[in-house]
Amino acid sequence: MAINNQKKNEQVLYIGLEENITDVRERLNHIESHHITLVVPAQTQLRGQVSWKLLSSRARERGQDIYIVSSDPYVRAMARSVHLHVTSSLPEARY
Repeated sequence: MAINNQKKNEQVLYIGLEENITDVRERLNHIESHHITLVVPAQTQLRGQVSWKLLSSRARERGQDIYIVSSDPYVRAMARSVHLHVTSSLPEARY
């Protein structure tokens, strides 16, 4: 599911429980927005450092500013370790 706010060139993507890094990177390839918030569930497949490095790398390649929203402290720590913006709730995500 994606929510798009054309006025601010922002998009929110909800990552599914079964989505892996390949799925997420492919979704990012189809987004024109430069500011993207990924809402990542605690039970995500994105648990490894390599996945987060690949995600960060793809965002840089595409000139996208990624904000990670997750209630899971481990997910937030992984995202922070690759220099992505991180928060625990959607209302706190600001560009």
